[in-house]
Amino acid sequence: MKKFRLLTLMLIVAMVVPLSTGLVSAQEKIKLVYWSMWNETEPQAKVIQSWIEAFEAANPNIDIEATWNGRQNQTLVRTALSAGQQIDLVDQDADPLAGGLVQEGMAYPLNEFLDEKALDEDVPIREVFTPGTLDLFAVDGQIYLWPYIYNTSQFWYNKDAFAEAGAEPPKTWEDFLGVCQKLLDAGYAPIAAESDIQFYQIDYLTYQIVRYKGVGFLRQTIEDKTGEMWRDPVYLQAAQNMRELWDRGCIPPETKGYLWPAGQQTLGVGVSAMELVGSWLPIELAPIVEGSFEWGAFNFPEMPGGVGKQGDLMVYLLSFMIVKDSKHPREAFEFLRFIMTKENMQKMADEALVGVTRLGVPWAEAIQDGATAAANATAVFGMADGSVAQYSEFVNNILYVNWSKLFLGDLTPEEFVEKMASDAAEYWKGK
Repeated sequence: MKKFRLLTLMLIVAMVVPLSTGLVSAQEKIKLVYWSMWNETEPQAKVIQSWIEAFEAANPNIDIEATWNGRQNQTLVRTALSAGQQIDLVDQDADPLAGGLVQEGMAYPLNEFLDEKALDEDVPIREVFTPGTLDLFAVDGQIYLWPYIYNTSQFWYNKDAFAEAGAEPPKTWEDFLGVCQKLLDAGYAPIAAESDIQFYQIDYLTYQIVRYKGVGFLRQTIEDKTGEMWRDPVYLQAAQNMRELWDRGCIPPETKGYLWPAGQQTLGVGVSAMELVGSWLPIELAPIVEGSFEWGAFNFPEMPGGVGKQGDLMVYLLSFMIVKDSKHPREAFEFLRFIMTKENMQKMADEALVGVTRLGVPWAEAIQDGATAAANATAVFGMADGSVAQYSEFVNNILYVNWSKLFLGDLTPEEFVEKMASDAAEYWKGK
């Protein structure tokens, strides 16, 4: 009889504690505090909330307390942690998160967990990520960020406008200029842009330098403490190319008065034809585009004589981070492992209409060209060639500011080059 009772008790415990998550105690009640970059009403937040509820149901000894802070999340987290407040898990755009809390030593390294099995596939969890995403922001071999949303930076365009103009997605810069002219002749403003979003504008410089010189050159230029690398002829050429787009009418002059989202809305209502931006654009414009609107995307074109490949892709990842001082890193990891099942990632892809980092999960129809670009990427790199993650102060206060002035015509190409060289030398002299 005692043996029977013992066996019954063991079976009950096994039913209460889900073996799939690897957690072993159903007695101790644990609270994980999660601060998020999403607003509670956004579709991404709703999906994450559903993940939390499902995880809590499977793990009744764990409660996850979510705070929806919006885009100022990282700043609020930093303040709260300095005041000694408990936070176990945060999420944010990966580039500024890597250049912020990770660089400040506030992140828990994840390497100890990465060889553990995925919950729905007999492979190490590290192998379920789309190649290049998990280790994109590694520091000395240590992984601190857990990417879950995958946005591609491409030219997103109106397929009907291209068809009407007789234009095809271009492969080279010469082709691209030809497409712009065809669109102009068909009555479209070829390129939509915003006058006040500097991290959109910088993509034109980043991609040109990556196409001309390869991944890493822009970052190396920023690292040059003399500032002389900014005088490399490639920067003058990139600045001149940018001005040529304005001079040819590829970007309409009224763009200088557009404050977000005015520029992208011209694309949504059929006035303009394309925009260089992240793959979040189709969902942002969904409320204003007509039902027949068909999205396409193409990679930034090759530059003449360049060594970079057209498959080299800039990505905007969104990532979770376990806080270094969390008392429950194991439980926080178990939540991250839980969300990476195909079922949970598919829920994010379907309901938030975004790309995701889990291999084998289809993306929404509107961003299929983004999924194709991600699958075929020859290399992936972060914002400003990875410089936002490593040199955020320089990028925000010098590079963004000067390129924006060039972009809007307040600096000539020659003035941009000299300003970058002198500002860089002055910046590093003070470090």
